Amino acid sequence: MNESSAVTRFAVIGGYLGAGKTTLTVALAKHLRDLDKNVALITNDQGHALVDTEYARGSGVDVREVMGCFCSTFPEFLKSARSLVQISRPDVILAEPIGTSTNILSSVVDPLRYQYPEEFSVAPFMVVVDGTRASQLSGDKLIPAHQVREAEIILLSKIDLLDEDALDRAKGAVAEVAPNTTVIPYSVRTNVGIDSIVDILISSQLSRKEMEGEDYRIFINEKESMSWFSSTATIIPDDRVDAYGLTTTLLRGVADTFPSAEVAHVKVTVISEQAGAKMSLVGDSAQVDGLRGGRYFSDPARLIINARVTAESKELGDAMRSIMTMLKDKFPIDLDNLTESCYSPKPSAPTFFTGQ
Repeated sequence: MNESSAVTRFAVIGGYLGAGKTTLTVALAKHLRDLDKNVALITNDQGHALVDTEYARGSGVDVREVMGCFCSTFPEFLKSARSLVQISRPDVILAEPIGTSTNILSSVVDPLRYQYPEEFSVAPFMVVVDGTRASQLSGDKLIPAHQVREAEIILLSKIDLLDEDALDRAKGAVAEVAPNTTVIPYSVRTNVGIDSIVDILISSQLSRKEMEGEDYRIFINEKESMSWFSSTATIIPDDRVDAYGLTTTLLRGVADTFPSAEVAHVKVTVISEQAGAKMSLVGDSAQVDGLRGGRYFSDPARLIINARVTAESKELGDAMRSIMTMLKDKFPIDLDNLTESCYSPKPSAPTFFTGQ
């Protein structure tokens, strides 16, 4: 139980792989801190070392990490939230579910708001939709429509990459799936729309949407078809190394190895005292998620890779090991303290499920 008399503001921000959830939550945390709010994050993913968690911690925010989808590990999720309250005393907790999650509204947001109202003030459930993808799709082809349908507020990301016509198409695609849902277009790069999201987070507006969960078994095949690769290493430079060039080369190696339709999301970060870079790849589209310090480093750096690709785990593992070997050929580096895991996630059922 929360020993403080204050109720902690809690916001769950979902969205598909590569939509921009982590970049947004870190940006929101920075904006909230500018308002003198103490902020903490709960991240959610598969793997022994996560790029998103490292990226969030690098921004100076207290982070808890939950392995496995929030929906199937709700007790662990609640334990992490309570731990943050007891230790960090945050004004706001931002929670980011795994990109392939289902039924977050019914299996996470609902039990949180109904069973623990004396501990948490739960904001409307927000779902991030990649504006660049939405501008090219429509109706139930929107990735993924089941996540969009359960949103109380849709956050349309990356609008700095869209012209007016493309933005209208993206809004139209969202409206076909969720016609009565509030949509906030935003860009982390330009800060457009960020204040509107922050206003909701610091308001007293509560999650109120009632929705039966969709049968999670419908979406099992999607999870089973993907393999997940996670790796960490210490980069030992023999000379000055271009952090941006190294991360770009790694992502290009993935893009050249797998068809774009098979690349769900690849994230890589390089962090040293001198430089830091975080980049991601969705399909054949790469983007810079964050840069820190200088571009070059000559001191030891930490490398973290998370890849989610529609392929057999052996195929993915062999490919990623080959790409990492290629890095040593192209850059004056050695890789030490190497760790790796590669597997296909097992299907999991929500702890709470209100579907039929």
